[in-house]
Amino acid sequence: MVHGAPGSGATSFGVSLLAHASSAGHWCAAVGFEDPGVVAMAELGLDLRRAVFVPQPRAGWADAAAELLDGMELILLRPPGRVPHAAARRLMARARERRAALVVVVTDQAQWPVPPEVVVHVERPLWQGAGRGDGRLAARRSEVSVEGRGGFRPRSASVWLPSPTGVVAVADERR
Repeated sequence: MVHGAPGSGATSFGVSLLAHASSAGHWCAAVGFEDPGVVAMAELGLDLRRAVFVPQPRAGWADAAAELLDGMELILLRPPGRVPHAAARRLMARARERRAALVVVVTDQAQWPVPPEVVVHVERPLWQGAGRGDGRLAARRSEVSVEGRGGFRPRSASVWLPSPTGVVAVADERR
């Protein structure tokens, strides 16, 4: 799970995972991102030849994600709100069964009722490039922390989402 407030960089972090996987030859999908910003995703490195987008699945978002797990190796999912417990368990079980990765992007951890294997917190964004209102946003630096189950050692770093050169990169690593 990746979570963060709107504008924090949580979606960009999730897209960077898609980009890395697709550039390595894996099939990926993004479900529930109303305006997926395909050009921006491509600029972050997403191989559009290996990506499927289901931007507005409405009430069928869980079914769309479940079906895509049959042929995709990574699904980036933004549920429309709080997810029913049964739907979350079914999607996680299907991902595990298909040996696929399911990355859920939410603004609040309470939206996903089942504890995930890994939680990525994206917070405290700091934008660069706007100047005194006469420039344009060129980069965003966010604090990213990762925690997981089963003896996973928590880590945190300052991450460019994206950097001034347009790539996602670690700005500095802490513990």
